[in-house]
Amino acid sequence: MVSCGVQSRYRLEGGRSCIDLHLQNASQLFDGRDPAPFRERDLDDDAVEYLLGAADDLGAHRPFKVVVWVAEPTPGLGPATLEAAMRAHFDYELTRLGRTVRQHTRRAELALLLGVGVLVAFLSLAELTQALPVGAARQILREGLVIFGWVAMWRPLELILYDWWPLVAQRRRLQRLRDAEITVLEGPPPAV
Repeated sequence: MVSCGVQSRYRLEGGRSCIDLHLQNASQLFDGRDPAPFRERDLDDDAVEYLLGAADDLGAHRPFKVVVWVAEPTPGLGPATLEAAMRAHFDYELTRLGRTVRQHTRRAELALLLGVGVLVAFLSLAELTQALPVGAARQILREGLVIFGWVAMWRPLELILYDWWPLVAQRRRLQRLRDAEITVLEGPPPAV
């Protein structure tokens, strides 16, 4: 549920919330350290963080659009170029995130294989303790081996069951921004 404060922070236009981004000139949208041409350049980290945070504020199911206000037109960086650059940035971030998900999956599979191997080895050692003389030491050793075997499975299970959730949430956030309507308007925003 969106609180009243969040609703009032974003203006409504046509039933959708608007995430307004105010720039003095279009080059402010880009990371100045990136030497690539504008369409391939990274967006400024602060701008991306603002857009992601605003989309989070609005909630996962609330429709929104991004409106970029550019006070002073910049030659070669018209509205179509800025919109294309923003979409390209979020496409690139989705591609990078896909690579991270694949690496996570491989790491989880390897950890599971290793964890199962350690579990089998320690459960086998625990069974071999039956050959030891009956007593508290045998029982403690047996239980220790069983516990150690299962503890070895902790991280693989954590990777498989829980660690992928933030990656999926990040993918949804990036997809929402990539797919949002983006409007670039030149000139100062109207006074409210």
